[in-house]
Amino acid sequence: MNPNSNKEIKKEFYEHFLRSSIPSLRFGLFFTILLFIVFAVVTKTLFNSAPGQLFFFRFGMVLPLLLLTILVTYVKFFLKHLNTLFIIINLMMGVVIFLVGFTSNFSQPGYELYFAWVMLVIIGFFAFFRLRFHELILIGAFQLLSFAVTSIWNGSYSTDPLQVVNHLFFILSVFSIGTLMSYILQKINWRSFIHQKALASNYKRLLEESKERETAELGLRNAKLQLQDILNAIPDWIYAVDENKRFVILNSALDAEHKRQGFVEDCIGKKITRVYPLISKKTLEDIDLVFRTGQILINEQSFELIDKNIYAEIRKVPVFKDHKVVQVLTILRDRSRQQEINELKIKNSQQKEVMLREIHHRVKNNLAIVISLLSLQLKNNDNPELRRIILDIEMRIRSMALIHEHLYRSENLDRIPLAAYLRSLSSIISQTFSGKNIQIQSNLDETDVSIETALPIGLITNEILTNAYKYAFPENTQGLIEIILKRASGDNYILTIRDNGIGLPSGFKIDNSKSLGMFIVKLLIEQLNGKIEIVIREGSAFIIQFCNPVVNKPNINII
Repeated sequence: MNPNSNKEIKKEFYEHFLRSSIPSLRFGLFFTILLFIVFAVVTKTLFNSAPGQLFFFRFGMVLPLLLLTILVTYVKFFLKHLNTLFIIINLMMGVVIFLVGFTSNFSQPGYELYFAWVMLVIIGFFAFFRLRFHELILIGAFQLLSFAVTSIWNGSYSTDPLQVVNHLFFILSVFSIGTLMSYILQKINWRSFIHQKALASNYKRLLEESKERETAELGLRNAKLQLQDILNAIPDWIYAVDENKRFVILNSALDAEHKRQGFVEDCIGKKITRVYPLISKKTLEDIDLVFRTGQILINEQSFELIDKNIYAEIRKVPVFKDHKVVQVLTILRDRSRQQEINELKIKNSQQKEVMLREIHHRVKNNLAIVISLLSLQLKNNDNPELRRIILDIEMRIRSMALIHEHLYRSENLDRIPLAAYLRSLSSIISQTFSGKNIQIQSNLDETDVSIETALPIGLITNEILTNAYKYAFPENTQGLIEIILKRASGDNYILTIRDNGIGLPSGFKIDNSKSLGMFIVKLLIEQLNGKIEIVIREGSAFIIQFCNPVVNKPNINII
């Protein structure tokens, strides 16, 4: 124990020891004063001429000290200084012993009463006053010394030393007994005080723990009520089960549905199989799985009630305590309306898809009719220039019709696979000029583009390939045309159409060309916000840069 703490405890003990003796001190002193007064009255009345009365009334000098002792115990101001006041009063008792003995004579009748009175004073001192043990020893020794000194001073010892020694022996015996009793009393009270303090500390701690427990229980009850209020405010059906699959929580939405469906109303504490006799084995297995793994489980389930079918999203959430799953919270959200909307969306999407396919099919067919009409017109006309114009128009229409053909057959109705489209388009152009001994090679990166990008690219490719077939290779000349599509960076692509023919005229510029085909190419490049570079070396090369932006709207996929 800390020395300072031990000192404080002893100080607290002596203060407690002193104050606890006040009631018995008052009673004892009142009783002593009362006996003294009664004895004085009786002696004065019956034995007025007795020789011992002189000494008796001399003993009355102690009464003011006794009254003073009682008085200070009733004054609040003096309570803080009781120990010091009691020491002073008992030292004054020693002085009174000396004064009474000093004014007495051993030869006087009744002197033996003085000896008895000193014994009573010392006995009363040890009996009534709860001072520190060393203070008791010192004050008692002072009173004993006062008797011894006054016995020598008044000549009692020189007159009858044996008698004085006998008296001193008896007084010393009383002093020793009083000292021993005071020591034992203090030890007993010390142990009792320590036990009481320990009990008080334990009691205080128990009160604090009890208060903390009550506060915790109150907080827990409030938390449960708050949790229940929150759960009741949620329109979903919510319940929780413990490890024995007994209901521990049920929100008001599910409780109301139970009443409507005729299920057991008071579910708390009952097993889930009793409340839901037809519950599926899969649901019970899912609950066990959450208890084992501690993971959230989400699935969907359809089931029938009395008056409706429910399509629900079901979440099973573990509730942990001390790192162990103690409950599983099940949340059922009715998705029936949303499911109907989703089914309607799918149905509408399918209808839209059919319509789009039909539109692309009809556009392709209509363009095919236009191509057929142009072909008939071409057969019935011998004008070379008009035949060339009709053939150019027909090829442009074919490139557009081919786009709708790809969209019609594609799984994705708003995206066109550009590589496949360019291969088909180059194949059609090659078949159109089948009399030419020209080979087409392609090296195309796979990418999907929108119709807004595919149509200009198709028309540009059509114009450049057609011009290459027409003008790059004279009659019976073998040649090679390359079509290359590469990703440059991000959404940027480069389309290169190169031939090894006779090349373009020197100083050719697309901006100055009077050709309708080149004019169309220029307009389509601008439409794409792209760039074109023409290289005239060992033939001709058209290098076109364009951007293929990502389409933000969702794709429509075939199911």
